[in-house]
Amino acid sequence: MPYTYIIQPFERRKKEMKKSAVCLMLLFVLAGCTEGPLASPSPRPPLPALTVGQQDVPVYQSNYCWKSEKKNSCVDFISPPSQVRTENPGVVPAQATMMIHFDKQPKSGTLQVNEWTSTNKTKPVTVQDSSFVLSKNKGLHIYSFSAEWEEGTANYVCKVYLE
Repeated sequence: MPYTYIIQPFERRKKEMKKSAVCLMLLFVLAGCTEGPLASPSPRPPLPALTVGQQDVPVYQSNYCWKSEKKNSCVDFISPPSQVRTENPGVVPAQATMMIHFDKQPKSGTLQVNEWTSTNKTKPVTVQDSSFVLSKNKGLHIYSFSAEWEEGTANYVCKVYLE
């Protein structure tokens, strides 16, 4: 009888230690998956603001490669028309001027804008002083643009309905 009293508490402690070890390992795994002080976030390019007159136009991050002191990251998105397929367009006048505002200015001469056609091809749009003139054709239009900084390159996309 004394033998079972010794074994049972030992077996019980052994099970408790296994549970504790599993919980501790799970905690370490979950901590490694979070973006807290232990994990530095991936570097990202600046997201610009788009305006037509006083109106803001939604803009979406697209492909980019960006580096920081500790990390580099490259991210690929689907094509710009597919990326904004379900997004609501900004409604703006045809032939209005769209301004692109960056908090951190890209390298001079690297800002490029393209308009997507209905055949999923692009045509270049003239950019001057971080702005461009929207199409004169009314309806739905998708514009993609790219720029370059010391840290890398970035692409963006916007969807507008021209009145």
